[in-house]
Amino acid sequence: MTEHMDYNGASQDDESHSFLILYGSETGNAQDVAERIGLEAFKRGYKTRLMAMDAYPLDDLVDEPLVIFVCSTTGNGAEPRNMMTLWKTLLRSDLPTDLLDATHFAVFGLGDSGYERFNWAAKKLQRRLLSLGAIELTDRGDADDQDFYGIESAFSPWLSRLFEALSSTFASTGQPDEISVPTRPEPRVIMTIPGQPDILSHQLEGLKLRSDRGRIPVTLKCNERMTRADWFQDVRRIEFVADDDISYEPGDVAVLYPENPEDDVNWLLKRMGWEEVADVTYSISASNPDWPLPSEFPTTATIRQLLAKHLDICSVPRRSFFENIQHFASDEREKEKLVDFCTKEGLDDLHSYTTRPRRTIIEVLSEFKSVAIPPEYAVNVFPLLRPREFSIASSLKAHPKEVHLCVAIVKYRTIMKVTRRGVCTSWLASLPIGTRLEIGLADGMMKLPVDVRKPIVMVGPGTGVAPFKAFEEERVFAGAKDNTLYFGCRSLEADCHYRQEWKDYASKGELTFRLAVSRDQDRKFYVQHLIQEDVSQIFEHLVIKEGHFYICGFVIALYFAAVAHPLKCYG
Repeated sequence: MTEHMDYNGASQDDESHSFLILYGSETGNAQDVAERIGLEAFKRGYKTRLMAMDAYPLDDLVDEPLVIFVCSTTGNGAEPRNMMTLWKTLLRSDLPTDLLDATHFAVFGLGDSGYERFNWAAKKLQRRLLSLGAIELTDRGDADDQDFYGIESAFSPWLSRLFEALSSTFASTGQPDEISVPTRPEPRVIMTIPGQPDILSHQLEGLKLRSDRGRIPVTLKCNERMTRADWFQDVRRIEFVADDDISYEPGDVAVLYPENPEDDVNWLLKRMGWEEVADVTYSISASNPDWPLPSEFPTTATIRQLLAKHLDICSVPRRSFFENIQHFASDEREKEKLVDFCTKEGLDDLHSYTTRPRRTIIEVLSEFKSVAIPPEYAVNVFPLLRPREFSIASSLKAHPKEVHLCVAIVKYRTIMKVTRRGVCTSWLASLPIGTRLEIGLADGMMKLPVDVRKPIVMVGPGTGVAPFKAFEEERVFAGAKDNTLYFGCRSLEADCHYRQEWKDYASKGELTFRLAVSRDQDRKFYVQHLIQEDVSQIFEHLVIKEGHFYICGFVIALYFAAVAHPLKCYG
């Protein structure tokens, strides 16, 4: 019989061996790292509390003796959305420099060195905590998506340093008792059929497990392919119309809540032997109040609904997936392989098995046939199915009650010659006109200048042009005509998104439209070439007239450099 590991740790009643883990996560990677820190802490006998940064009562931070921060960096240096409140609070100018002088901390950051501001959120957080008097336990860890092993290259050595530092910190109070291994964690959730007793309900009294997500009901009005039918990429014009008046600004984003393919859900229900209980409605609560469920997680659901709408069963699995399923393998050879994947020596094999061929969770479970996961462990094993954000491509001034999107449908072939499809975009592409659904609206990173007389210069190749369609519509409504758009595509006839709209605006003198088509001629020609040609005009817009410059899309650093260097030389 496999021993279970109590989430409260071996030192449940010893608060001297307790610490808080806060994560700021956009795609789930930082949350996964935070949970792995917590699980390692339990194995070593520590008690932890773990929650998202936006779920933590910030007034309590000054009373925390030890906090581990895990945060990702999104885009070119931005903090994740659920970190913003904490970050703005820490930036207050009236905070004393000794505010956190009784708090020890450590920071682990996740980023992509392909961006100029690599791990910027973690670096800023570390500096600010130090400026408020906090005491750093160990050097900041910096995970890089560009690394061959991804997060693992930085995380494993940093985790060792962290617990060495914790050991020294707790030396005066004695070391907690490590839990014997192998062991498996207890289920993250309690699943009860309504009417049955919930043995931990008294512990969860007053704990907010679900909050208003601000979803709005909409109807799908348009789902139209914009790229030529024979073109390699399918890019869609998506339009929703809301039941009631809605509010958003140009530059904001729409939040979509995708669903897993029905065939994959049915396959997994059968593979795990969950078919007989698939449609039973359960009450769902956290098994440990110190590790609350995310606010968006349902409090009642069937297993089928969890797999369809809330758990990610189609992604490439992280190492933590294998750390979990090894406990449920009955075949010794399979178990040995799963355990090996989770060792330092097994990193090469894990990379070759999952990352390189983009092998999915479903495919892993089809190959490790002895793995049988109890349904109450589904939340432990499968990551959350994350909502996806898309830049809004419309202005409410031009399209009342409507939300427009420009979406590239993700589809590619792996080295195994298997076709992969993005869960969200494939789901979106499959929706028929008239479909009723709920979406969210969230603040974006870009805002138009308040003064409409100021010129704007926009660079948006491919689907990166989406927010600039909203910008142009808003500016035209306000009578602003000093608008310049640099747009790049491969073929004028195949993938020049919103071509007619730009042509119409330009003909009316409301837009200077600069188009770079890279593949319609022998010599490849890109947006950065146009920018270099127009450096004098750009200098006038941005420097002389004090205009605003915006970039959206891939390789932001490339386009920024294309503008910054010539301007510096010109000026």
